[in-house]
Amino acid sequence: MITELHELAGDLEEEKLLAQLKDARLDGVGKGKLSLTNKRVEFERRSGFLSPPRVEFSIALSEVSSAKIKDASNTLMLEWLDGNGERVLTQLVLPESDATTHLCRSLNKKLKVLRQVAELQERRACYKAFLWKTAYHIWLMADLLSQAVQQLTHEDWDAVDASLNEAMESAKALSLESALDVNDAVHGLIKSVSSRDALLVLRNITATLKSVGTALSSDLPSDEKWEDLALEDSPGLNWRDIRYIFLFTSWYKLLSLWHQLGETKKIEDSLPRLVTLLSILADRISRQSHLGSSATGKDDSSITDSIDSAARNLETLLKINAGMA
Repeated sequence: MITELHELAGDLEEEKLLAQLKDARLDGVGKGKLSLTNKRVEFERRSGFLSPPRVEFSIALSEVSSAKIKDASNTLMLEWLDGNGERVLTQLVLPESDATTHLCRSLNKKLKVLRQVAELQERRACYKAFLWKTAYHIWLMADLLSQAVQQLTHEDWDAVDASLNEAMESAKALSLESALDVNDAVHGLIKSVSSRDALLVLRNITATLKSVGTALSSDLPSDEKWEDLALEDSPGLNWRDIRYIFLFTSWYKLLSLWHQLGETKKIEDSLPRLVTLLSILADRISRQSHLGSSATGKDDSSITDSIDSAARNLETLLKINAGMA
């Protein structure tokens, strides 16, 4: 399979003839030349006494939906969609020869590989969409839980309720779309809020954050359709990066609370962690967005401004690629 894909990629760089029949007959047209290249299949009607040769059809192989030999005859049935999206079916009677056998086998082989390539590309697109949606919901989850921590300092229980109800929606989305189940942890957290015991709720928020982190630290959620794709280390987002996004978001969203409470030591501890996490994420997904950087050697205020800018860029990137913009 991999070898065939590499061969196809090489073939697509330059068009070359694979097989040709000079005595094929197109139904309703007459005899002519049937040619197969690595890019297309083409029929050219034979010239007559008063008529020049004419190309009756020239179809890109990627547009051919079916190519079959009818029954035991040498009738080749070709099917494709024209420019208007309408189904076109042609019948070609082929001469009995080794050249015919070679052309049919070559055509079927190329169509099979093209279908495999198209399927793989579609699966990769679905896998990337899966990763971006997961990353965005993880961002929301960490954001909402961190908001709840800040709201607890004021014992603003209405705001806590609202944040945690939204967190439950993100947990449901993660379960449905990402096979990442943290529903029990979030549900238990929401249940504890009814006690109106700020310390108990804070402990449960911490436990929930740890549950999300533990779930992300495991391997990719079991799903057969991602098994081979998950091993790729291609540019762009991957499962490992979602863990870094969760860590960054959790630390970043609490930074304003440390400022609010005047927790200088926690701010000093947080900034280097955030700089490191941004550096990792920028290396991984910088091809898709400029996250910005937090240069060392600046004062805390300048570094915080740089982190704020990068965080906004990251949130926008996640939202757009998750299809939530």
